[in-house]
Amino acid sequence: MPPAVPHTGTAGDTARRSAGWMLGLLTTGYGLNLLDRQIINILSEPIKRDLGLADWQLGALSGLSFALLYSVAALPIARYADRSNRVRVVGLAILTWSFFTAATAMAGSFVQMLLFRLGVGVGEAGGAPPSQSLIADRFPPNRRSGALAVFALGAPVGAAIGLIGGGLLEGVIGWRWTMVCAGVPGLIIGALVLLTLRDTRAAGGGRAKAAAETPSLVAALKLLLSRRTFTLIAFASALLSFCNYGAMAFAGSYYLRLHSPELAEIGALVGQEPLGVIGLGLGIFGATGGALGALVGGRLGDRFGAGNLRALVLIPAAGSILGTISYAAMFTVPSAAMSLAVFAIAAFFTSVWYGPGTLAMQRLAGADAKATALAVALFINSAVGLSFGPLLIGFASDLLTPSMGEGEGLRAGILLGLVAGLASGVLYWLASRSIAAEIADVEGVTE
Repeated sequence: MPPAVPHTGTAGDTARRSAGWMLGLLTTGYGLNLLDRQIINILSEPIKRDLGLADWQLGALSGLSFALLYSVAALPIARYADRSNRVRVVGLAILTWSFFTAATAMAGSFVQMLLFRLGVGVGEAGGAPPSQSLIADRFPPNRRSGALAVFALGAPVGAAIGLIGGGLLEGVIGWRWTMVCAGVPGLIIGALVLLTLRDTRAAGGGRAKAAAETPSLVAALKLLLSRRTFTLIAFASALLSFCNYGAMAFAGSYYLRLHSPELAEIGALVGQEPLGVIGLGLGIFGATGGALGALVGGRLGDRFGAGNLRALVLIPAAGSILGTISYAAMFTVPSAAMSLAVFAIAAFFTSVWYGPGTLAMQRLAGADAKATALAVALFINSAVGLSFGPLLIGFASDLLTPSMGEGEGLRAGILLGLVAGLASGVLYWLASRSIAAEIADVEGVTE
């Protein structure tokens, strides 16, 4: 009897491990994307005191400044990625935003902080759309929504690490060194992406073929925006982001202004300053709820979306409505501890859209414009949600503060901004009426 040959694995096993490593590394990069984007929110009050800023300036730093170049640069970068090596684009993007995050520590004025945040925005513009395009190409259709949902886990986890780490570190090393610590990990992850990942499309003439067959940016934009369902989904996502970014940009300030005594009591029990308590609460509850929401949304998209394409937008519609209601409860309950716990529910419902919603936009885009489609959605998302959510809520807070007080004025501004979440649910529902016909038309032509 011949000796047994050790099992060394099949080509399929190797491919699965390679896909898993790619998904894990890109998800980590996306997590750092959100960490570097969100950490400024937990540090907003120390930055405000240090630089002498108004609430509208805080809103501009956490939203508008970042989104200005983030939204504009995403389109040409994603188009370049659709026609070239997507791994190289993602790796360089991570290195860029990480460098500017660390450099933010040198800001001595509002204008200087604004310029550094613009640099962060340019770098992050090249992160998510090419990453999602790589994932969609690597995973089969029956696992694609789930894989995109795993990628989406980077958002709540990265944001949570930023909130927890920012809240804890600020009291020890100050906000400037905290920003340096936030930027350093991305330099390592960016290098690993460049050194270990491979864009399979770039091999064997795939990149040249993609460049030759991919329509121009103008043509792609006209095509995507002519598709009613795609436009509805993109604006629905943007309005939900208006709620998310607007509320979270001022969450730290809200708790410090309205719940400081309770936070001090909790802090005394756990050995933390109030800002550390806020960071722990928002980070733990946000990561738990957001991660579960992304996973559940992805599973629901895989289970129901294959047989009923309407599910790809009805799931996000329900998430938008229930998430908005949860946010309203979060900012009105009388207890800080209860409010932080309710955030887990809000984070859950506002995260279920990631897998099914992203897959819907990719399928509406067709095979040759996945990254561009997500960049168009990102542009709309940034212009509507990231730019104006924090800024308009900050303006509302400044306008209402003289009559209502600093804390209640901010609360009222946040609650006014939640109206956008209800509008998001309506747009997702409208998209459900045409999504099946439009995807059938797109895939009948392109596949």
